[in-house]
This record gives sequence, structure tokens and C-alpha cells, in this order.
Amino acid sequence: FEVYKGECVGFLGPNGAGKSTMLKILTGELPPDKGEVIRAKNLSLAYLAQEDALDSDKSIWDELVSVFAPLMNIEKQLRVLEAQMADASQHETGSYRQLLDNYDQLSALYKSSGGFTYESSIRGVLNGLKFSDADLNTPVNTLSGGQKTRLALARCLLREPDLLILDEPTNYLDMDNLAWLEQYLQSFRGAVLMVSHDRYFLDVLATTIYELTQAGLSRYAGNYSSFIKQKALLREQQLKNYERQQQEIARQEDFIQRNMARKSTT
Repeated sequence: FEVYKGECVGFLGPNGAGKSTMLKILTGELPPDKGEVIRAKNLSLAYLAQEDALDSDKSIWDELVSVFAPLMNIEKQLRVLEAQMADASQHETGSYRQLLDNYDQLSALYKSSGGFTYESSIRGVLNGLKFSDADLNTPVNTLSGGQKTRLALARCLLREPDLLILDEPTNYLDMDNLAWLEQYLQSFRGAVLMVSHDRYFLDVLATTIYELTQAGLSRYAGNYSSFIKQKALLREQQLKNYERQQQEIARQEDFIQRNMARKSTT
């Protein structure tokens, strides 16, 4: 089972086949019975489990802004440096130039890491998932189950990981939410691995399909429609092979019977 950078993988299989278990193995929540899981170095990963719902005493805004805790820490460091630079007593010292250099480096890191855009990113994701500005101070633990699941999805998206794993992400999403999520994932720079029963969703987004059955795991290039066509052709070829095999078995059995009949008359 391989997922490549920039790939969007649809993961299919009948209920009970083990899809969710496979995802938990890939994320490290469960150990494999055998074999191994190999991840790219420094891989960042976000995982939305089925009906994953946030349970928090924080407000919606505080819960999501916590995703950007490293940026907020840089902000605090910048404010400290600004206060130090404002101290006129240091202007004549040699340490002032060092303060300016430190501030410039930290400012560049803050900008390149999205320091000036993360709040607008939060508002954009919340708006796409049907949360309004009036909801920002609402405690998470007062939300409905569906709202908590959408908020968990928002948190995963805002992390912008190298690999985004989504187990039935279309649950609790209406048509507007779905349209927004499709557009968001189409421009997502990382890899996506998702379990979904929404065929249209898979048709729009998937570039690869994996199917898990009792016979094992099979990989198909393309979206859901392409998978259906390839699988139909494969079944047709398997049926032809089976029919040829049965014909060959019948021919050999007939040959054996005729030889046995000859021997019995001599």
C-alpha cells in the first residue's frame, strides 16, 4: 500500500473489510500483525477518523487557533524583541545591532510560515464548513455531533500536513460544504488518502483507487469511474481464463477416460 506525494487516493471495500483498521495501522494507532509501515522522513500527518468529534472546553476560535501555536509563540518573541528595541538605553550598545538582526530573522520566519495569513485561513475554512463569525466564541462542547465532526475536519485541514487521511469525510456535510471541500482538496499541496462511499466525490478527486477485499488489496490508476471500467475488464478477463481452464480440464479428463477405456479392452 503506497501513497505518493501529491496523490489523492480513494480507499474502497465492503463494510467490515478492514479499511478503518488499515488507516489506524498507517497512522500508527495500531501495530501491524506483520510487515512494516515506512514513512517519509519528517512526515506530517493529520487523521480524521469516522465520526471523529472534538470534545473541548475551548471556544471554536481558540480550538482552531491552537493549531498555529508555533506561530503564536513567534509572535510573542517578536513582541519581546520590539520592547527591547524600544528601550532607548540600548541604542548605543553593541547589542542593539544583534537585536535588529534577530528581529529580522524571526520576522522572515514568521512571514514565510504564514504568520500574516493564518487568521484569515481559519476564517476561510470555518466559513466553508458553515460556521459564521457569530459562532467563534461558542464553546466546542455545546456543539452538536455533526458540528463537532466538521470542526475536527477543519482542524485537520488547517494543519496542512504532508499526508491528510480522511475516513468518510463527507459525513455531516451538505451540498455546499461538499462543493467547498472538493475545491479545497483539489488545490491541496499534500497527499490525500480517503475512505468514502460518495462515488461522485471520488470521481472528482481521486487519482488512484485501492480496493480491499477478502482476496487482498488491489491498486487501480484513475478515479472511481476508471476503477469501475478496469474492474469490469479484469473480471471479464478472469471469466475467460476460467472458461479456458475448465475447457482444458474437460479435455484432459476426456483424454484420461479414453485411455483408460483402451487399456480395459486389451
